[in-house]
Formats: sequence, structure tokens, C-alpha cells
Amino acid sequence: MAKKAPKKPGDKKSFDLSSFKKHNGMDITVKEKDDTWIPLSESFHEALKVPGLPRGYFTSFRGYSNTGKSTAMYEAVAGAQKIGDLPVIMETEGNWSWEHARNIGVEFEEIVDEETGEIIDYEGDFIFMNGDDLLQRYQCVDYSNGKEGTKPLRGEPVIEDIARFMTDLLDAQDAGDLPRNLCFLWDSVGSINGFKSVMSKSNNNQWNAGSMETAFKSLTNHRIPASRRVNKPYTNTFAVVQKIWLDNENKVIKHKGGEAFFYSPRLIVHFGGILSHSTKKLKATSGGETYEFGIETKVRCEKNQVNGIVEQGVLASTPHGYWNPAKIEQYKKEHKDYILARLNTTLDDFTIEKEEQGFGADDLGA
Repeated sequence: MAKKAPKKPGDKKSFDLSSFKKHNGMDITVKEKDDTWIPLSESFHEALKVPGLPRGYFTSFRGYSNTGKSTAMYEAVAGAQKIGDLPVIMETEGNWSWEHARNIGVEFEEIVDEETGEIIDYEGDFIFMNGDDLLQRYQCVDYSNGKEGTKPLRGEPVIEDIARFMTDLLDAQDAGDLPRNLCFLWDSVGSINGFKSVMSKSNNNQWNAGSMETAFKSLTNHRIPASRRVNKPYTNTFAVVQKIWLDNENKVIKHKGGEAFFYSPRLIVHFGGILSHSTKKLKATSGGETYEFGIETKVRCEKNQVNGIVEQGVLASTPHGYWNPAKIEQYKKEHKDYILARLNTTLDDFTIEKEEQGFGADDLGA
């Protein structure tokens, strides 16, 4: 039997990769939106060369207590309102101040009881949930099996409530019921325990860390960053405040609530020092009265996988947001009446002093 002549290279059917991908459902859009930012203050930008919160990313503001981290949350709310993104405030620290929010630029209206004249609520372009609000919404959810019953299971909010609330809003967005870009802001990580710890009436750090990693894995690794694709109609952002502590034996920073939120953020901004707070108290003095009105703190980008800029500087955290410490006299001039009212004095002037606290030779930027 005669053998068939081998096919010449030109006879071979050409392979079209684009057709293959289309035929197999792989012709997906991979382009991402250009980087845009939820603006924070000009002083924040001056210190770090970063405009604010990168939209479509997960950001962490970390540091010891009382180093000016939460001011970033207030500025982020005001910044989101300015560009039309909807701030979703999740406040489980218990330190939210509406006066502070207004001073920094957050827009809202006070709802007043007509009979008593007392303020009974606040309304505006935001969603606000504190710990009790989360508890009332999810207290019947059993996170060990994912089922929701009819009777309350606990008397305090848990880590999983935050993730559940974010998921509910993203689901509403997908369904067309919430047609807005969302900016989720949580203050703060480590302020509440996980479901297992609460149900066992213990504060188990390993269980809490496990709750953080499990509850937020889909949000931080998929749903938030996926909103950056150009084919997604909305861009969603997530930022948290996270306290830290120092492993004295190894001199390694540890994050309250576990290390899950160290690896997943694309931007980490560190406030204060490494071994201690490394801050300065800002005090106004007049007529024998003293008012502590702010904190001067070192700040740096510990991690930046957004635009790669890693800078460090100094910020003053004040009742009116971040200020450049070199311009503190300008702050004094612009907000003189506010500070004098807190000093409870009628004198026309006051002096500003700085009191160092917690500085060490090995601290950040020393």
C-alpha cells in the first residue's frame, strides 16, 4: 500500500488563539481602570506624596494608640463625599465624634426633636453603622454554620458582622439596588472579637485572627480589587485603622486582630514610631489654661503596591484634620476662635507648645 505524502507545513491549519479563548469562554477583559484617589488633605499629600485613598484597593492605617490614625477616616469620609463616592462608616471603636467630623469637612444634617430641641440623629450622604447597629442587624446569625435563626445568639458585635455587612451592600450593588461607588471605612480592627471567641466567652487571639482571615478573604482578595476592571460599573474601596503592638522578644511589629490585614492591603501607612508612639502633644496655653488640641506624628508608607512611592514625613493631627507642622502658626490663625473657646478664655492670644512623648533612638525616622 502506498504511503500518504507527509503534509507540508503550509497545509497545517493555523491556530488562532483569540478564537480559542472565545470558544472556551476565556475572552475576558483584563484591563484595569486608571488609578484614581479619594482625596485626603493637602498636608497628607505633602507628607507622603500620596493623594489619599487609592480607589479599588484595600488600605491600612496602622500605628500605636493616639498617633492620629483615625483622622484619616474622617478625611476619607469628607473626600469620598466630595467626589461622589458613598462612605460606608463602620465604627466599632466607640470614639466617633460628629463635631470632629464636621470640623474636618464631613457634610451632614442634624435631626432635632421639635419638642425637646435635642439632636436625635444625623443624616447625610453616608451609611453609618456602629457596633450596636451591627449587633441589632446580625445578632441572630450563627457564623459556625452560616444559618440565621430567630433568636439573638449574643450580646456584642463580632468580626464576621463587618464582613457580612460589606457583602450585603456589595450584593445590593450587584443587584442594582445600590448604584453607587462604595468606600468602606472601618475603625478599628481589633476592637471586637470573632464569633467563636464571643460564643465561648473568651478572648482567644488565634480564633480572632482566624475570623479575620476567613471572613474577609473574598472581600480583600476578590470583590474589592475586582471592581478595578474596566468592565465593572462601580469602583469600591476599603480602608481600616489597625492598632499595633510590639513583640519585645523579637522586636517585631504585630497587628491587633492578627496578620491577615498586613498581607492583603496594597497600601499601608504607618503612624508614629516602631518601638514607641514617637509623637508630640500639641498644646495651646493662654491665661494659665491649657488645651491639648492635637498630635504631631511621624508617618510613612510602609507598603505601597499602588504607585510604588514610599515616602515619610510628619503630620499634625488636629480637630480640623491633618496639617503640616511647619504651618502650625497658620492653623493657629485660622482656628483661633475655636481654640480660645476650648481654653475658656477671653484673651486675644495663646501660645503653642509641643510635648514629646515616647521617643527612642531606634524609632521611625530617627
